[in-house]
Amino acid sequence: MALINPSGANTGMYQPQRGGHELPVLVTLSDVVRACSAHDDVYLRFSYSPDDSDTSNRRERESGNLLPGVPAWPMCPEPWWGAGSRTWIARQLTRHSHLVHSGIEPWLIAGQVRGRGPDCEPLIAHLRPLALVSHKVLVEADESYAAWQTRAFRSLTG
Repeated sequence: MALINPSGANTGMYQPQRGGHELPVLVTLSDVVRACSAHDDVYLRFSYSPDDSDTSNRRERESGNLLPGVPAWPMCPEPWWGAGSRTWIARQLTRHSHLVHSGIEPWLIAGQVRGRGPDCEPLIAHLRPLALVSHKVLVEADESYAAWQTRAFRSLTG
């Protein structure tokens, strides 16, 4: 796991703008896989900072109801998933990478599931930030997941 600033400067740690956390920046898919295997129940969260998690006023857009946590996606594979944790993690990063824009970053977090959001995503409370995921990882994850899809398709079509 390399500890670098996303701007490219080798500072040893990345310091988000808010919250004062010094968190590692994961720069390869293998870094993300190792980080996920080192913790129980790791989630992928897209936000401006790992502290962008105040649930006291977080409301669901359509209903206006208060949400008991922030939306995030599980990085630990489900028991039925037979393609391994690396492929599951690559899939999660790929499926949600469209959420990166204008300062929104992908973070690995831990916390407590407090319910499900309107799209059945876990709602996480009592967040503990673990790491920032570099944009380079999103590209690598997309390539890795696409290669797995191609192999899986070929095995089905003979």
